[in-house]
Amino acid sequence: MRITLDTNCLVDLELKEGAYIDLQEIISSYNLGNIEVSVPGIGASERLKGGTFADSFTVFQKRLRRISPKELDILRPLLYLDICYLDWSILAGEDTVELERNIHNVLFPEYEFAWSDQAKLLGLDPNIAFSESHKECMKWRNRKCDVLGLWCHIFYANDIFVTRDKNFHKKSKKPLLIDLGAKSICCPSEVPS
Repeated sequence: MRITLDTNCLVDLELKEGAYIDLQEIISSYNLGNIEVSVPGIGASERLKGGTFADSFTVFQKRLRRISPKELDILRPLLYLDICYLDWSILAGEDTVELERNIHNVLFPEYEFAWSDQAKLLGLDPNIAFSESHKECMKWRNRKCDVLGLWCHIFYANDIFVTRDKNFHKKSKKPLLIDLGAKSICCPSEVPS
């Protein structure tokens, strides 16, 4: 069984809150070799406590080592300049972008897929807003990280995507995400032991 933990799971494990106990059971099972556990590399691009971003991918790797003594598998996301780390992402192809767009359309149908289109819709200059960490750009970036997290799970053919994020569990969305290849989406407490 191959499990993907989203960024919220990593935060719970680090802070020992939220679904920590259930997630710790998953990590213990992984450390015993009973299951495989992966994390999307896009988690390295998420905002840290205090609103900053990691200056290197090494910061993310160190966070993961504090979660598990056994090295977690890192799933490389699609490359987005100014978001991803060049050495820890892959170039997009037509099929990979189609999957990403389909995931986006399920999770965030009311928002534009590309930042430039979202910025135009909001009357913002896409270059200035992005470089200045504009509030709307940060919201778009967070949505992109959510999409790429599930994209990693599907692209690398893992079995269970584990998240507390209610958007993934909505009755109107979860079946569509499963049809796209997610296989199973569970809260940490629902992961079979």
